[in-house]
Amino acid sequence: MSSDSGQEQLSYEDAMRVLGYEPGAIVSPHLPIFRKVASKLEALVKTTKDEHLRESFRDELNRLNEALRVVVAERAREPSLRGQGMRLRLVLALLVVAILVSAAWYGNRKIEEGGYLRDREGIAQLEAMARLAVESRDWSGAEEVYAELNKLIPDSARVREGLARVVDGRAEARRQKLGFLVGSIRAAVEGRSWEEAERLLGDLREMEVGHPEIGSFIKVIQAGRVSDRIAGLLEQAEEALKEEQWVALGDYAAKLEAIAPGHKQLTRLKTATEQGMKVLEERRVRARELYEKALALDKGEFSDPALETLREAIRLDNQKDYQDLYNKMSAYTRLLKVPGDYSSITEALAAARSNDKIRLGEGVFNEPLSLNLKVDLEGAGIGKSIIQCEAEKASVLLSTKQASGSRVAALTLRQTGISLAAERYPVALADGGELVLEDCLIEGGAGHGVAVINGGSARLRSVEVLKCGWDGLAVNGDGSVADVVGCRFDSNFHHGIDAWGGGRVTVKSSRATRNGLAGAVLMSRGVRSELVQCTIDRNREVGISISNGTTAVLRSNRVEENLLGGVMVEGEDTTAGMEGNVAERNRKFGIMVDRRSVVQPFRDNETKDNVGEQLMLKAVMPEEVVPPPPVLDVSGGKSLEPGPEIPK
Repeated sequence: MSSDSGQEQLSYEDAMRVLGYEPGAIVSPHLPIFRKVASKLEALVKTTKDEHLRESFRDELNRLNEALRVVVAERAREPSLRGQGMRLRLVLALLVVAILVSAAWYGNRKIEEGGYLRDREGIAQLEAMARLAVESRDWSGAEEVYAELNKLIPDSARVREGLARVVDGRAEARRQKLGFLVGSIRAAVEGRSWEEAERLLGDLREMEVGHPEIGSFIKVIQAGRVSDRIAGLLEQAEEALKEEQWVALGDYAAKLEAIAPGHKQLTRLKTATEQGMKVLEERRVRARELYEKALALDKGEFSDPALETLREAIRLDNQKDYQDLYNKMSAYTRLLKVPGDYSSITEALAAARSNDKIRLGEGVFNEPLSLNLKVDLEGAGIGKSIIQCEAEKASVLLSTKQASGSRVAALTLRQTGISLAAERYPVALADGGELVLEDCLIEGGAGHGVAVINGGSARLRSVEVLKCGWDGLAVNGDGSVADVVGCRFDSNFHHGIDAWGGGRVTVKSSRATRNGLAGAVLMSRGVRSELVQCTIDRNREVGISISNGTTAVLRSNRVEENLLGGVMVEGEDTTAGMEGNVAERNRKFGIMVDRRSVVQPFRDNETKDNVGEQLMLKAVMPEEVVPPPPVLDVSGGKSLEPGPEIPK
């Protein structure tokens, strides 16, 4: 309502609904009609003597004017008129009904109440209401009003004329709706929207089953569907012809013939199909010959000629048995020799496929290696095949996740020069994947000898790690693991074996000796590591350190002659199982267990000839834990920090 009437202003959305529109619809072309209705309501307000009816008309007038004001002010929201056409004109016929329905209802109620039926004023008011109902195309309302008028003025000319207008109006509305449906069907046909056309045709049938255009529409829609189907088949056939898909071309030609037997393109498509099938058969025969040739060349070894023969067979006729043989033969391992086939290991790696073997001759290879696919790299033996690089530049061997399962064996890996950087390259690094090291010597590293990070895995068999600047073996990060058998970690500047930050080790039949700090350090919280049948001796701190809430299993180990003690278990939540271990001749204690830690089981362990306490199971120990040195995360692309200058 307008603010003048003391009522709340209408929103745009409410105003549109007063006029019978959805928000955003087109109103501008129809404003003159609404203003005409407003004028007639104004006349009713002036001429109506019944107070209640006059107030009803006034309320409707105010409501209409306020709605028009709001909509005119928001005219920019209207969409384009294009494409609205007859639909808007038809909808408009229903809009004015919504504007006056309440007034008509109120008047009819008054009629029923009999408040003014027997006087002239009542007759005049009924006639006005009837005219408004007719003008607003409210035929049912108009009939009801004329029925009441007929009671007051039976068989009057005015009533007859009014009822005749109602009949004519209903007929005109029906003609308009039929015209709208017919126009919509024609538009759908022109747009080749066959489903929409059929839906509208159903509405037309329901409204007038005998409409004269129904038959022609049916024929047009059916013909259109067939025409579109033909066009689609021709398009598919041309694509198949271009791609030499002869079987598919024959299928499209057969479908085209089924729905259009006399189509002018049929002869061309059939001829192309026949010629193509001949070519296809020739290719099949040739492909089979090539397959048989490749099959004869299959000796269980990699063969480039056999694979090339199979590739040509697959190109001619891509059969499953051809592809299966190709997959089988391409998986055969190739042997790449350095020197011989290639002058450097890097060149051989660039040419290698997954699972290929690279065999090194004797000599020194000055090149850092990065393994990015699974290969088998084997040298002529320790001290015979040597791979080295400068300590400040790179790891000698980096194995990535993509190279998981690679094996490196029978060679020496070492760094040259000195690096005192805050972060240092390990000699061998397993970054996220599995690396197998067998019968190798790893020495002279500025950082760790072997490092496992980012959930990687290292399997060490008969490997010696000597004289590295940090740990011999460093395992760090959730999921990182090392499986060690028959190895030796000797004279490394820090620990022999070190597992922390989620890293885990299983070490059997190995030795950690003469390392600058501890022989083995296990400190990954909540992670279980094992040392079995190992010798941990002559290290400058304790032999085995277990701390930081880790879980360790020590079984049948010899821990002897370590400078600060044999086995130390410390820290809250730290647990250890110890069985059949010997701790002897250590320069301080034999076995020391923090009172906060748990050792279970503890049986058949022997402590003897240690300088200090032989066995302490409830020791009071400090909480301080010295962290291990960092592992260089090569994947992060960090540069090395320069270390202090070395005095000359």
